[in-house]
Amino acid sequence: MKRSSFTDLIIALALTAAVLGAYLYWYAALTEASAEAALLASRIAEKSGDASRIAAAKTILATLSSEEAAMREYFVSTEDIVSFLEGLEATGKKSGARASVVSVSAGVTDSRDHILIAVKINGGFDAVLRTLGVIEYSPHDIVVTNLSFNAVPDAKSEWEAVTTFAIGTRSSSVLATGTSLL
Repeated sequence: MKRSSFTDLIIALALTAAVLGAYLYWYAALTEASAEAALLASRIAEKSGDASRIAAAKTILATLSSEEAAMREYFVSTEDIVSFLEGLEATGKKSGARASVVSVSAGVTDSRDHILIAVKINGGFDAVLRTLGVIEYSPHDIVVTNLSFNAVPDAKSEWEAVTTFAIGTRSSSVLATGTSLL
């Protein structure tokens, strides 16, 4: 059986058309899959960027939380006033003086709430000054508003300081101007 060249040409053209069709079909499918892969890659990169921004935000939040806690310690809350006052009296003992709280009242200046505390400190000259310094330079929002420093006439080498200071507070709604806390 002999085939004619014309039949061979038609078979070759049919095979070429079939192979070319298959190639174009697979090329289109590959191009579509590549586009989907590029879209997924961009979404993955976007999500990775979001994840890194979230991680950075969590780190910043943790830092801010610790800084906020430190700032909260700068002010005295009305719930912690008793322990703060006991700490003032203990400060006097540590410095070798006797410190006692005379009065405590609430007040507002410059739209900031504060507590006015009057403290009487007795002892030797150095002990009284050390106690005043520790109170004034403590890590709180303290402003000395009044100070009197006198030698006690009846006691030898005894000094007395009476000071009033304002300390910032965190609880603005609890305090009312002129309200006594004791």
